[in-house]
Amino acid sequence: MKVGVISKKPTYWSTQALLKAIRKQGHEPTFVKTDEVRLVVAEKDEATFDGTSLRSQDVLIPRIGQSMTDFGKMLLRQLELMHVRTTLTSDGLITARNKFLALQSLREAGITVPRSILLASRPNLVEAGHLVRYPAILKILSGTQGVGVMRVKDHEETASIVDTLKFFGEVVCLQEYIPNPGVDIRALVVGDRVVGSMKRVAPHDEWRANIHLGAKGVPIELDDEVKKVAVRATRAVGLEISGVDMIFRGDTPYVLEVNASPGFRGLLEATGLNAADAMVEYAVNKVKAGDPKPP
Repeated sequence: MKVGVISKKPTYWSTQALLKAIRKQGHEPTFVKTDEVRLVVAEKDEATFDGTSLRSQDVLIPRIGQSMTDFGKMLLRQLELMHVRTTLTSDGLITARNKFLALQSLREAGITVPRSILLASRPNLVEAGHLVRYPAILKILSGTQGVGVMRVKDHEETASIVDTLKFFGEVVCLQEYIPNPGVDIRALVVGDRVVGSMKRVAPHDEWRANIHLGAKGVPIELDDEVKKVAVRATRAVGLEISGVDMIFRGDTPYVLEVNASPGFRGLLEATGLNAADAMVEYAVNKVKAGDPKPP
């Protein structure tokens, strides 16, 4: 079976891990460089890489980086028009990459999320007291790996940051701060199951628990109810493979974000589990099961 991996660089660790997993499972791997795919809208819609149609692939595993989100939306939509199987849809990518759209989808599905307010302009003093308690969290909608996430101590600080970001055309999400000792949970979901999970512990000089910011991954076994929340969150946002970030208030898990192209090197280092195997197995099973191609 021909299984392609769409990625910006063949040297990325996750890309190499997926290509190796495809080969290990007895299939033919193909690397597809995201920004060198040519999209053709004509009598016969087409997407080609290196002169070859992507129709030649039985299934594709897209790894769309943040910098390629806009192109990635159009690429995935093109593959849907061509009835090419993938493990990521254009709607899923669009929703997951916008933090507020994702929160709306999660809330609609009945999943607990932090109280969140979309701000396109600075809040005034009268309304400020009704929005969230301080300290609070301020996020740009397209941030990733902890970048664009700020902790604000009061209304004045919030207003100043909102004014600055508005100048650059950014709207922001003001969110309640759930106290925690620099710890959150990452559950990696593939299909209808959590294949691995870890607790991410921030370094002593950082409150954001992101692996890319120096957090350490520690293996953790989630109970069945929390696993169900992670799977439901993935489906709510429209994804098939995701990294679900959660934080607990008491026994209640709050979903913070659902990532469309989750890294999994930190999970491997923390648990010994290489999620690439599960991702490839899932993609192959979609083909074997005769999973309907996109309409």
